[in-house]
Amino acid sequence: MNKSNHISLLHSNANFETQENISKLRPPEDTDLVLWWRTVPGARRFINTVADAVDKHCSCSAHLPESDTFGFVQLLEEKLRKRHVSLIVETFKYSGEGDAEDFANALTEKYAPNFFRDFTEDSPIADLSKQNIFEGYAIIVWLEKKYDWLHSAAPDFNRCTSDSGGSLIFVTSEKNPPPGLIRLSDCLTPYDVQFFAINMLDRANLTARQKLYTSTLAAKLSGQSVILAKNLARPELFNDPENFLKNLLPQSDEKIFYRALWECQVQFLMPTLEEIRGRLIEKNFVALKNLLPVEDEFGNEIKDPFDMELRHLRHYGGRAMIFKQNDWDVLELAYQARNELSHLKTIDLARVEKIFAFAD
Repeated sequence: MNKSNHISLLHSNANFETQENISKLRPPEDTDLVLWWRTVPGARRFINTVADAVDKHCSCSAHLPESDTFGFVQLLEEKLRKRHVSLIVETFKYSGEGDAEDFANALTEKYAPNFFRDFTEDSPIADLSKQNIFEGYAIIVWLEKKYDWLHSAAPDFNRCTSDSGGSLIFVTSEKNPPPGLIRLSDCLTPYDVQFFAINMLDRANLTARQKLYTSTLAAKLSGQSVILAKNLARPELFNDPENFLKNLLPQSDEKIFYRALWECQVQFLMPTLEEIRGRLIEKNFVALKNLLPVEDEFGNEIKDPFDMELRHLRHYGGRAMIFKQNDWDVLELAYQARNELSHLKTIDLARVEKIFAFAD
């Protein structure tokens, strides 16, 4: 095992989105977006929470990864049109440089050119709401930059809105979003992303266990991004994960990748290694019983074969030569894998496949 496979104990909740321009990755197809926003529980809760604000004729602010913004806006528009057939749903992209006044000017220039600003109202967004400028509209405001006024935009609108005042939905992907936003991160769990990834692997030439393992690794690496999950959920992530990731995201952080791979292997391999230990003991119970009691190197007395760890089986059973070659090979495989995982190292594909084959 080379040194690059040794893992440092790092905080590994980060994904590769902030380290790589992912605009060249394969975008999700419409069917993928439908699966993500309508079927994945956390994503569905997020989009429904945003759509519920329109039902209440009010404004809200939503935060999600930049890579997923287009798909979110597309599905939100469709959902709103189905919920409110008479509602005019439009998307307004804003990338201006100014404050809330400049934003209000840009918005009214397009939707309400006859709007007369009442400067007795401190907030221009509250003024828009108070005058019912957007009655009959649900405007999805796609903010392409970071704006300090965003944290007060929705509250200002809602402070003066009425049941016919229309709705503004602010959508942002800024790196440090202000408090009070509806956040995808608060709705999603790793299991949501894994659910999506394993559906992407549905027709892959992998066993059920391999698909589950691969989808888990894809979820650990992709964070909350549907685009990353879509591109990572491929058989290559199981068959040749290191080179596949380097080709897909050349600037990705190797430490994060190996940490995620190690976590995935611990999750899937450790229970199987424990199963191997139990089977070896059952198969060779009488011979092992005759070796006991013994005191191990830590002074612990072992009386029952089922109390023997893999290292005990290897040491005492190996010294007494009680294992047949086939059992010894399995024991050696399990012992080495258990030892390397315990020392924060990853296991090569050939041994992962052998351990999976044993479990299957």
